[in-house]
Amino acid sequence: MAKTEDTLGWYKKSIWIYFILLLFEGALRKWLIPVLATPLLLVREPIVIVITVIAFNKGLIKVPYVLTLIIVSTLSFVLSITLGHQNLLTAIYGWRIYLLHIPFIFVIAKILNRGDILQMGRFMLYLSIPMTLLIIAQFYSPQAAWINRGVGGDMEGAGFSGAMGYMRPSGTFSFTAGYVMYQLIVAVFLFYYLVNNRFLPKEAQIRPSLLYAMLACYALTIPYSISRSHLFQTIVVIAFMFVGVLLHPVSYVRIRLLKTLPIAILSIGVIMWMGIAGDSLTAFEERFESANETEGGIEGVVGSRYFGSFIRGLVNADAPFFGYGLGLGTNVGANLAGGSDGLFSFFNGEEEWVRMTSESGLLLGWVLIGLRLYLSGWIAFNTLRRLRQQKDMLPWMLTAGVLLTLPQGQIGMPTNLGFMVLLSGLALASLRSHKKRKLQYGD
Repeated sequence: MAKTEDTLGWYKKSIWIYFILLLFEGALRKWLIPVLATPLLLVREPIVIVITVIAFNKGLIKVPYVLTLIIVSTLSFVLSITLGHQNLLTAIYGWRIYLLHIPFIFVIAKILNRGDILQMGRFMLYLSIPMTLLIIAQFYSPQAAWINRGVGGDMEGAGFSGAMGYMRPSGTFSFTAGYVMYQLIVAVFLFYYLVNNRFLPKEAQIRPSLLYAMLACYALTIPYSISRSHLFQTIVVIAFMFVGVLLHPVSYVRIRLLKTLPIAILSIGVIMWMGIAGDSLTAFEERFESANETEGGIEGVVGSRYFGSFIRGLVNADAPFFGYGLGLGTNVGANLAGGSDGLFSFFNGEEEWVRMTSESGLLLGWVLIGLRLYLSGWIAFNTLRRLRQQKDMLPWMLTAGVLLTLPQGQIGMPTNLGFMVLLSGLALASLRSHKKRKLQYGD
């Protein structure tokens, strides 16, 4: 028994290392070890390889879904090195997503319990306070400042184009996209805690005053990020919270929300009244208006950029039947194959379904897309059922993050892939864990 517990503890420590590296990989690449910026891009790969291979050997992830995914992606890999781009390293880089990272979701689900999930959630919420201070400092600092250094110590900075001369900050991440993904998982746990904090065991709770400080910090990050994606995902997570509360069969959860809302609104009102976010709000509004004009307003953003990318990926008439080959729509894979423009070198790798059908061809691409949609739907269905039957909002709130990352998230990018894997793994783990015990922990 002791040996089994030691082995389980080793697995958990490895997942925590993966988690910490996901949050601070960018800090290593920008500030601490910039000379190793390129290899550090794959700093989490050894953990995924070792843990997933061991899990396969131990029979921890005997899941038909994983077997199907591996068979389909292996066929795509073979076609990539025979009929596609024929670059072995590029093909391996693209193949590893399906062979190792998505199966790692099921390893996380098998190893972590509810206590681990809430501990990770609290860690990210506590981290959100200094992270907010960091992005505010990055917002006001020039790109040449140390806190805005880019990957490899690049003096041009890590910020992306924003508005009114302000750049979108990246926090501890290599690029602003990583920071926005981090804020997604912060939102999931923040709005879960706002409703459920007092109903959790004492050791899992957050002091209410600190929780409201976290809410104030989160509200500040929306304009200071100058990111429309950040605003959009916040709306989605809040919608999930309201749906979860409305469908929750216990009335005191609804009462808790009614008590929380006035405090939240008051906190945001105080921030606005004090003018703390004045410059960022102006920049955010300018960014929103200019981007909408460029992309045809809200209809253009939602219709063409979001839903339009679904259709472009599915019909993708430019893709060869067997595809260009795995990995070619990623920055690393394209560079390995000789492309000088990263994920735009051979086709538009920024649109996820276009990337998948371009790499694997329409037939296998559709199958891989279908597998991602199937897992997303399975998680959503079961978390909704869990909410209704067991009064459990944690899986439901995590599903908000899953549905924003798993079906169409740009997992060709390592940081995005890491957050998708983490969110999906935590959602599955929350379904596996039970709430019957007093502490709501354990298996």
